[in-house]
Amino acid sequence: MRPRPQALLAGAVCGAALLACAAPSRSEKGGLVPLAVPREHTDRTLAPRRIALLVGIQGYDDPEWRPLRYPGADVAALAAVLRDPQRGAFDDVEVVADRPTREEVRAALSRLADRSRDERDTVLLYFSSHGTLARDATGLLRRFLVARDTRLSDVVGSGLAMDEIKADFDRLRSRRKVLVLATCHSGAGKSLLPEDVQSELGGLKAGFFLRPLEEVSRASVVLAASDWGETAREDEKLGNDVYTHFLVEALRIGADRNGDGAVTVSEAHDYARRLTYEWTGGRQRPTAESTEVGADAIVLAGKVLRHGLPELFSYAARLDGFTVRVDGKPVAELPGGVAVEAGRHHVQVAKGAGAEIWEGWLRLGEGERLDLEHLVERGPGRLELVPSAGAISFLDARSRRDVLRSVPAVGAALAYDDWPRQGMSLRMDVARSAGSSRIPQGSRWADFHYTAFTAGASLPWRVTPASFGGASLLAGPRLSALWLDRRFETALPPPGQSRFTLSPGVLLGASMPLGRHVSLGAELHLDFTVVRVDGENRSSGLGEVLLGAAYRF
Repeated sequence: MRPRPQALLAGAVCGAALLACAAPSRSEKGGLVPLAVPREHTDRTLAPRRIALLVGIQGYDDPEWRPLRYPGADVAALAAVLRDPQRGAFDDVEVVADRPTREEVRAALSRLADRSRDERDTVLLYFSSHGTLARDATGLLRRFLVARDTRLSDVVGSGLAMDEIKADFDRLRSRRKVLVLATCHSGAGKSLLPEDVQSELGGLKAGFFLRPLEEVSRASVVLAASDWGETAREDEKLGNDVYTHFLVEALRIGADRNGDGAVTVSEAHDYARRLTYEWTGGRQRPTAESTEVGADAIVLAGKVLRHGLPELFSYAARLDGFTVRVDGKPVAELPGGVAVEAGRHHVQVAKGAGAEIWEGWLRLGEGERLDLEHLVERGPGRLELVPSAGAISFLDARSRRDVLRSVPAVGAALAYDDWPRQGMSLRMDVARSAGSSRIPQGSRWADFHYTAFTAGASLPWRVTPASFGGASLLAGPRLSALWLDRRFETALPPPGQSRFTLSPGVLLGASMPLGRHVSLGAELHLDFTVVRVDGENRSSGLGEVLLGAAYRF
């Protein structure tokens, strides 16, 4: 195992310091002599490195494996763009090509582990070869890559187990590492299955070829040239593996989606994924097997020179096939990402034209990268709490004069959105007012203390017009209750007057979001009610105006 560069530097410094201590000093016995180490040398030695191992296997000893045409060209093209100082600018690119054996590939993986010693290193590991499936000693069906000496009759004993490769990959210290698999395990294209496995899979009624759930480090990004069960293709016109060709093209031309000067893993993969899908007529869909892709911007080409446009992305399997709409326009199909202008946007994540699983307004700043899966998981839910303050008033002047004038009130509402159907809300609200008031009695005034409670249940529709800048409008029926108690201050007080009424009404409202969870809102409740004055019932209207700040859970 080779020593770390940091260890060499530290050893040199310590050794020089010891020699200096041993040297005689004119001014003081045993004095230390300062040692000057150039800053640029220290920075260069301790700086993180960019390292790649590219493995292309196209010749095989066992004649059962059909020779591949382009793995050598694949690794040569990728090595060229990674070594280019104006593009990849990788410090160390090792190519293992033509006809490496299983042990030669294992040795190359060991050398890669020796070279990557800093968690800030950028590491790219690439394979282009045949893939296959075989059952291990426990009966589990496992994925394998085919080396020169892999035998179809003994895949388990002579192949490169994908589980072991991923384990070696995950053990690399780097937290910026990418594994690219230009191979497949479907039985066609760049793969071959043993006859017993083909027969077994052919007899399954349900589809076996689902993406496997494999343990992948949170620090890892794993890209595959095709979805699980699809065929990875070579193309004579391109002279490469199809996905590899477009991945290299993304790095060569600078497929910089957000305009920050660098091409990241997610930008290069999305470019290659889109063009591979188009080139193969939809028969090959490259995938990102790790949900962490895009979470950390791993730069493969160029340098970050400026803040880029904000990006929305997701590579989570559960969001595959969902559409991202920004300001009402579909802008991306997941998995993948899209760059948008900085500012405030109305974002929706939905399955085609179906109901949204997330909808809201986002303020996105330059350079911000937002994982839509985290937004769906952590985003605001359907429950909303609205503390409020406002006023309660009878709508006719006579009731305001004889019963109760307009008074201040405080209240709260609890809403459950998208129930009983999309676009509707179930809202429950209460309000209270208490204090002193007066009514005229002939030429005099009668003072009294009052307590008023209102409560209501409503089912309003919510609409968000695109031209309203994110504001939503509410309107719907409401069933309300009013309880009013009056206690007069007179020498011979009459008994207290209490009245409860249940009446229909309507709710009108508007809200303006301030962030992902908080919004400001206003509501107007208009209710038909009945009050009893001087022994007789009187029809009237009651209105409530409430202003509040809502928090969505």
